[in-house]
Amino acid sequence: MANVIPEKMRHDIARFERARFILVGAAAALICAGIAFVLLIPSFLMVVIDTGQATPDSTIVSSKQQTSDAGALAHTNALLAVLAPIAQTGSTPTAIIADALALRPAGVRIDQIMYHAGSPSTLMLTGAADTSGEINVYQTTLSADPHFTSVSIPVGALVGADGGRFSITLAGAF
Repeated sequence: MANVIPEKMRHDIARFERARFILVGAAAALICAGIAFVLLIPSFLMVVIDTGQATPDSTIVSSKQQTSDAGALAHTNALLAVLAPIAQTGSTPTAIIADALALRPAGVRIDQIMYHAGSPSTLMLTGAADTSGEINVYQTTLSADPHFTSVSIPVGALVGADGGRFSITLAGAF
């Protein structure tokens, strides 16, 4: 059918279809904008219009209320004094792990950390080092730390048989 319609009429039809497409698209955009406007009106009104709830300029507290509050404050302070030593006795595993990682030499990389709570608690660090000497330095540094009661490394890791891979087991009361 395209060969039968003259060239000028084909251009006129294409222009008409293009204009209709733009008109329908604009109408759809206007409808979407109108719906969004209607949906946002309640939010706008809540922000703009005063709800009429007045807030007091100052707070007036009676002497009876002040006495009651002072008693409650004294009781709370007494409880804090009793409970403070309990809260400060134990160290968290996060702090112990951070201490162990802070002591490692530059050439030592830790890949895995396993923590087992108990008496004594154990912390296993698995990783790799550039040389076996760095593993030995790390073991010596960890042994000197008072948090750890025992530091054990397999002998194969100390002599370099594992290609720089190691696992360190730390025990202590943490």
